[in-house]
Amino acid sequence: MQQYGRRVTDIDATLRRSEQQARLALEVARLGTWTWSVADNLILADARCRQIFGVDRYAELTLDGVLERVHPDDRAAVRHALHASLVVGDPGRYKEDLRFVHADGTVRFAVSRGRTQFEGEGVARHAVEVFGSIIDVTDQITISDKYRSLFDSIDQGFCLIEVLFDDDGAPIDYRFLETNARFAEQTGLVGVIGECVSTLVPGYERRWMDIYGRVATTGEPVRFEQQAKALDRWYEVSAYRVGDPLARQVAVLFADITQRKSAQEGEREADRRKDAFLATLAHELRNPLAPLRTSLHVLKATDEPQTVTRLYDIMGRQVDQLSRLVDDLMEVSRITRGQIELRLEPVDLASVLRNAVETSRPQVEQSGQTLSMTLPHTPLHVHADAVRLAQVVTNLLNNAARYGKPGGNIALRLWHEDGEAAIAVRDDGIGIPPEKLQEVFELFTQLDRHSSNAHGGLGIGLSLVRSLVQMHGGSVAAMSDGPGLGSEFVVKLPLRTACDVESQQGGTHIAESLANLRVLVADDNRDAADSMGEWLSQMGAETCVTHGGRAALSALHDLVPDVVLLDLGMPDIDGFEVARQLRADPRFDATRVIALTGWGQAVDRERTAASGFDGHLTKPADIAALLAVLMVLPRAIAQ
Repeated sequence: MQQYGRRVTDIDATLRRSEQQARLALEVARLGTWTWSVADNLILADARCRQIFGVDRYAELTLDGVLERVHPDDRAAVRHALHASLVVGDPGRYKEDLRFVHADGTVRFAVSRGRTQFEGEGVARHAVEVFGSIIDVTDQITISDKYRSLFDSIDQGFCLIEVLFDDDGAPIDYRFLETNARFAEQTGLVGVIGECVSTLVPGYERRWMDIYGRVATTGEPVRFEQQAKALDRWYEVSAYRVGDPLARQVAVLFADITQRKSAQEGEREADRRKDAFLATLAHELRNPLAPLRTSLHVLKATDEPQTVTRLYDIMGRQVDQLSRLVDDLMEVSRITRGQIELRLEPVDLASVLRNAVETSRPQVEQSGQTLSMTLPHTPLHVHADAVRLAQVVTNLLNNAARYGKPGGNIALRLWHEDGEAAIAVRDDGIGIPPEKLQEVFELFTQLDRHSSNAHGGLGIGLSLVRSLVQMHGGSVAAMSDGPGLGSEFVVKLPLRTACDVESQQGGTHIAESLANLRVLVADDNRDAADSMGEWLSQMGAETCVTHGGRAALSALHDLVPDVVLLDLGMPDIDGFEVARQLRADPRFDATRVIALTGWGQAVDRERTAASGFDGHLTKPADIAALLAVLMVLPRAIAQ
């Protein structure tokens, strides 16, 4: 009996210890417990559960009484879930997230779980009780909302992902669990929650899976920059594991740095081209310097007339080569700074082509090539600077001679096409790869400095061609069927219009076309300002010419012009400041302000429009376009 008594005592002690451990577990987990007696509809609940419900600690509870404390928006779902757990044959599980409204109006968030106890067999089987637990998650919800507000307010994208592994433990995909407001903006992906990246972005790179897989398994956070080729973007990424390691969840904070990467690549490319240019320049300068130095040494040692004459010829050719290099460098510098002024006049393009051929003939003949020229039966006239256009054609012919096939053919053609004059230079030389057709016009670009057909040069000629053609309002394009299949460059220029012809013919009606129009010209380039003033006067306008911003403002004290032709880049007071002061004075409310400048990019036009300018014309001014603008302006009434 004593042994039996000790056994009962041990069992009681074990039960008490188990009960204490269960009570401690509930306390640590902050769980409340409840039981719903189905037959009498009563709820038995512990103190913590009643606290969560927001009901009296000792009051009798019914299901209906507890449901009155449930938030109205959640009440129907809770009632349905409870009754669904009573269905015989189902697992009998109850699961619901819900809110309780306390008497003081506060709202508590809770998660409740339950399990139904059934009795009887067959048709007599029925639900007796539902045992459940409940936990207050209000603090967690509040913290989650705070973090959600934080993540939605930052500029970076954020997502929580679940990394998926195969049976061998290798990461093969990941699923999106949560994102912030910036996620779609940073990735271009929408509707991603619950979706796998392999479904959303076919061809997504495996290295992203590997990185996130390591973070999920090792718990070691990472920070890196990586290109997502499938999204055509670069990202700066921070990734770290969150929650239970077995959940394999990774939080990812990232920023789209594609623009920064492009800028860095552009800087690297600019540095590369600068280095290539300097190397080429040194090479091109050494080429003529070598025979010059050798010739000087020989001249010191001989006075034989034929030798001296031959050396002088050599030295002369090399000095000419150096001069051409320096001239090209100065020319591109002037164009870059907007210091080229075109002398526009009616030009017969056939004469331009003949002059260019004569200039280029020595280099063409030196390469052993044959040059043919095809001209139209009727003259084609453009409004242009004949010298600059000849320079364009000369550069194209020299380029053909440099890269054409030795002993090959160069074809020069001129024709009329859709209101434009077209000039084409074609060779049968080394050709141009398709991806280089636009790049050949960039400054200091050379296709192949090491080609046996290449004869040097700084990669300036085609850039000059494009700049000069664009200054004439035209375009230039390169065409080639590929390496070894020759090249063709086509320049297109606008033909003269009837308005051009009329403005050149003079006559009384033209001279009076701008009568009574008061014009103020402001330009620190005296030649540009004076020639513009002379043309305006010939057209009948009352013209005042000033040479700078300060002089223009002084003239405006005594003059209220109908229109101001205003240069932007004047050194004393720029055109923007002149326009600002003019617009601030009510006397000039009716005055039109037109920018006449070498700055013609879209951003320049946007800036002048925002600064109160009424128009924006680029230098050299298209006379027909300028006349068309001035003709429609209101003007002073003749006295």
